Amino acid sequence: MSKLERFSYSGLESYKKCPAQFKIRYIDNIRKPDEGIEAFMGKRVHDTLEHLYTEVGSGKVPFLDHILDFYKTTWDEYWHDRIAIAKRGERKEGYFRLGEDCIARFYRNNQPFSENVVGIELVMDFMLDNDPDYRMKGIIDRLDHDGSGQFQIHDYKTGKRAMGQRKADSDGQLALYQIALQQQKENVNNVELVWHFVRYGIEVRSKRTKEQLRQLADMFKKRIDEIRLKEQQGGEFPAKPMILCNWCYYWQECPAQIRANPFIRNGG
Repeated sequence: MSKLERFSYSGLESYKKCPAQFKIRYIDNIRKPDEGIEAFMGKRVHDTLEHLYTEVGSGKVPFLDHILDFYKTTWDEYWHDRIAIAKRGERKEGYFRLGEDCIARFYRNNQPFSENVVGIELVMDFMLDNDPDYRMKGIIDRLDHDGSGQFQIHDYKTGKRAMGQRKADSDGQLALYQIALQQQKENVNNVELVWHFVRYGIEVRSKRTKEQLRQLADMFKKRIDEIRLKEQQGGEFPAKPMILCNWCYYWQECPAQIRANPFIRNGG
C-alpha cells in the first residue's frame, strides 16, 4: 500500500529533479526546520500580500506604512536560528530590505486594489481526470472573478529570475490549479494565469487549451504511477548531484553525500 495518497506540484517536481530528495521528504517523511533565507523572505512577502488583500476585502485600503509594519512584525515573529544563507557575502538585513522593496513595488503598481478577489491563499484539493487514485493538493495565492465566468489565478514570485513567456506557456503549477478550479467551480468560461514577479514589478500572463490541460494531467499521472511502482516494488530513488545540492538540507540522509552541507551557514 502506498504511503502517498495526495501529491503536490512541488513534490512531483522535486521527484523529477532529485528522486532521492523526494523519497526522504515525502516517503520517509523526514522534515527539518531548516529553510533558506530566500524561501523565508518569500513566505513573509506572501503573508503580507495576503494581509493586504484581506484588509482590502474588509472595505479599507491600508497605507503602505501599515503593510510594511506588518511585514516587519511577521519577519521578527517567525525568524528562527535554522534559517540559512547559502550565497556568500549576503546577510539577513539585505534580504529583509529586498522583501520590503518587493512589497512597496507591488503596492505602488497595484493600488487602489480594485480587483474582484474571491479567494486568498485558497486551498485546493482535487483529482486528475476526476480519478480518486490521483489526488492533488495546492494553494492559489489569489483568485479573481469578474462575476461572469472570467477567472484569474494569481501567483506571487519573489525569486531573482522572471519567467519568460515561453516558460509561462508551458509551466505546470498554475495550469494544475486551473484543473482544480474547473473541477470545483461552476460556469468557468475562461481562465487566465497570472504570475507577479514582485522583485521587478513584472506580470506574465498565459492561457491553456483543453488539450494542453489533458496532456498535463496525463504527464503527472504517469509520474505518480512511476513513483508508486518504485515505492511498492522497492525500486531505487537515485540522487542526482547538481549545483542545487548546495541549497539542500538533506545531505546527512542523502546516499550521495556525507555529513552536513558545507555550503550553508546560519543567517543570524
